Amino acid sequence: MSQTSVEDHYASAAIRHHDDAVYLHDDGRLPNADHHFGFAVECALKSMILRYTQVSMNPTKPGKPASPKPWAPDPAGKPQYFGHLPDLWSDVALLLHGRGGSILSGVLTASMPFDTWAVEDRYLDGTAASETDVRNRRVASQQILSLHQQALIAGVLT
Repeated sequence: MSQTSVEDHYASAAIRHHDDAVYLHDDGRLPNADHHFGFAVECALKSMILRYTQVSMNPTKPGKPASPKPWAPDPAGKPQYFGHLPDLWSDVALLLHGRGGSILSGVLTASMPFDTWAVEDRYLDGTAASETDVRNRRVASQQILSLHQQALIAGVLT
């Protein structure tokens, strides 16, 4: 019996969160749609960096358990973790800078639709989710998931 890889879990979660976000957005439920669009993008980005860069979930120290977050060594050799948006958006853009003119890198540096998105917003009353922000995040989520799908088919980030 084969085990599902972390990358595959992230890929499946990206689609699941995106589908739920679209359903909620179409129903006018902006705060939860916004939340799921953010998680869809996080999951797709993590799936891509784990597949196509030196980022891993390997233990950060020999003999320790797997890392709870994707990471790569910084120039000093210490783990740099990849967590939530909006930091993840910027971190991945920097990580991919110069990787053959990747379309994903271009999308990530062209705009910052998640610059005010916060995972902690799930605890708030929802009044911060505007129609414009959620619409922009829906478009960004569709772009990222499309690029993710293209990368899975091609086997490389394009």
